[in-house]
Amino acid sequence: MLKIFAVFKDREFNRKLTSLVFPIALQQFMLAVVSASDAIMLNLISQDKMSAVSLATQITFVENLFLTAMTMLLVCTYYMIGKSVNSTTISGIFCAGGDSKFGFLCDTVVMWCISVPLGCFSAFVIKLPVIAVYFIVSLDELVKLPAVYIHYKKYRWVKNLTMKEEI
Repeated sequence: MLKIFAVFKDREFNRKLTSLVFPIALQQFMLAVVSASDAIMLNLISQDKMSAVSLATQITFVENLFLTAMTMLLVCTYYMIGKSVNSTTISGIFCAGGDSKFGFLCDTVVMWCISVPLGCFSAFVIKLPVIAVYFIVSLDELVKLPAVYIHYKKYRWVKNLTMKEEI
């Protein structure tokens, strides 16, 4: 039990903790001040007008939520088109033809060389919104489509999987 409290005696830990907690506490304080000032200002107004303001903020919230959800669903539809074609071709056709190595290489290269680096770059360097990062990370299936189609058309995935019986 005493080891837990020993952590708080560490100056470096306290400095990092303060640097993390202070902005959050400041934001919550500002939110409380704004809410209190709204209540004070609206106290001078009738109950109907206060209800209208509250309703307007809820409508704006629902509208933003709906637009965000619709955008993410739109991205998801394009992702699912690529995912369904790639899953059927890579996991179904290529593996049934004896070529499971292509699927492993294709998934690994696209995920670790394209999708993850672009997602990290767009989120942490460019600081794009969540929807844009979701779109960029979801591009992995669409990026694989040309390689999967070309590999399919070359018929290198077809291998003889049957064994000849000797009599």
